[in-house]
Amino acid sequence: MRIKFISSSIATILLLTPTAFAGLDGTLKKMGKNVSAQVFNLTQGKALLNVNSELPLNPASSVKLLTAYTALTKLGINYSFKTSFYYASKKGDFCVKGGGDPSFVMEDLYLVVEALKRKGVEDFSGKIAIDSSVFDQEMYPEDRNSQDSERAYNAPISGLNFNYNTISVFVNPTTKGRAARIGLDFPFDFVKVTGKVMTGSGTDVSWDKKGKGDEEIVSLGGKISEDADEWRKPFRIRDPAHAFGEAFFKMLNHGGVPTRGAMQVSKGTCIGDPIFTYNSKPLSFVVGLMDKYSNNFIADSLVKTLASEVNHQQGTSDAGLKLVRTEMKKIGIDVSSDGRHVVSGSGLTDGNDLAATDFVALLKHIYKEKLVLPEILASLPIAGTDGTLKKKYIGTDVQGRLRGKTGTLNGVQSLVGIYPTSSGDWVAVAVIANGGHSIPERELADYLGGL
Repeated sequence: MRIKFISSSIATILLLTPTAFAGLDGTLKKMGKNVSAQVFNLTQGKALLNVNSELPLNPASSVKLLTAYTALTKLGINYSFKTSFYYASKKGDFCVKGGGDPSFVMEDLYLVVEALKRKGVEDFSGKIAIDSSVFDQEMYPEDRNSQDSERAYNAPISGLNFNYNTISVFVNPTTKGRAARIGLDFPFDFVKVTGKVMTGSGTDVSWDKKGKGDEEIVSLGGKISEDADEWRKPFRIRDPAHAFGEAFFKMLNHGGVPTRGAMQVSKGTCIGDPIFTYNSKPLSFVVGLMDKYSNNFIADSLVKTLASEVNHQQGTSDAGLKLVRTEMKKIGIDVSSDGRHVVSGSGLTDGNDLAATDFVALLKHIYKEKLVLPEILASLPIAGTDGTLKKKYIGTDVQGRLRGKTGTLNGVQSLVGIYPTSSGDWVAVAVIANGGHSIPERELADYLGGL
C-alpha cells in the first residue's frame, strides 16, 4: 500500500506540473509583445520559463529594487539620515538643517523636542529657519507622471521632510442623521477642511484638494455608514519647509517650550555647530518602508541621497540615477542599451524600460553576493500577508511564501520577487505586463506551487 501511495503521488506531480506550466506559458504567450517574463531557479542556476524575457517594457514600481540595491550597497545597511538643530540661545532662534530623511515623522519630532529640552532649551523666539540645501529645489522629478496631482503618491522631494510630506484627512461616523467627525493627522493651520459628511446608510465620501496661496484646502462631502470603520485619505503637502517649521513650532509649545513671539518660518543657511543631531532608523528599515508600500517619495529621496552622499555635492535626481545605472553596469546589467532606460528611481514614469532578464540578473547577483539579500527579502511584500501583496494570491499555494515587489501604472503591471519551492530551492520571478494586460495571478500561483 505504501509503494502504491508513493507511486500515485509521483504520478500526480508529473501530471500537475506540465499542466501548470502550459497554463502560465500559454497565457503569457497570448499577450504577445506586451509581456516580458522569466522564472529562474537560483539554487540550480537554470531558467525554468522564458517568454520575451529580453524584451524591455515599463516595469513601473518594480524599478525600486534597483534603487534599493544601489542605496544599500553604496550607503550601507546601517546608514542613517541626519537632521541637525541649531539654536541661538541669546536670540532664541532655531535653524534646522535637513539631511533628506524621508522617514522623519511626528514621533521623531517629539523625540527631538524632548532632547532639546534636555540640552537646556527653555524658550524660543518663534523664528525658525529651514535649511534644505542638501537637495536641489526640484521637488518633482522631471520624468514623474501626474505632476499636478494632489494625491499622496505625488509628494514633493525636499531636503527636510515631515510625515512623508503628506497630510491625511479622517472621517469617523457618529449616529445616523448627524454630521460625522472630521480631523487631520496633524493640526496644521495652513490646511483647511471644508464641507460636511453625514452619518447614514452606506459609505460614499466625496473629496477634493486644491492649493490656494499658502493654504491647502480639502473639500469633503457625502456620507459614511454608522457602523463603518474610519475613512482616511492622504494628500501631498506642497510646501514641505513650511510644514516642518509649523510642526516644529507646535511640538515645541506642546512639549512645554514656550514661544516669545509669533511663528515665523523662513529659508536659511545653518552655520556653526548644532545643539543636537537626530539620527534616523537604519537604511534597511527605510528601504523596507519603501518596498512594502511602494512609496515613491522614499525612492526619489534615496536617489538624491545617493548623489549627495557619494558625490559629496547637492543631491539631484540626474546625479543619483547615474549612480544607479553605474551600479547596475558593475553587475552586468546595462540599463542604457538595447531599448533599456532608467529615468526614475521610483517608477512613477512612462520613461523606464527594462526586461525580465534584467531583474532576474539583479536577483541572481543579490542571491550569490548575499550582502544585502536579508535586507531585500525582508523589504518585499509577502503574498496574501502584507504590503502591496496583502490582498493578492489569497488561498493559493504561494500565500505566505512568495515575496515580490509590485508595480502598477495605467496599463502596466509587474511583479519581481523570490519564491522558496517545497524542495528547498530559491526561484526568481519577473513578470512585466504592458498594454493594459494583467499578470495571470492564478496561473502564476499554480505554476510556482507545482515547482
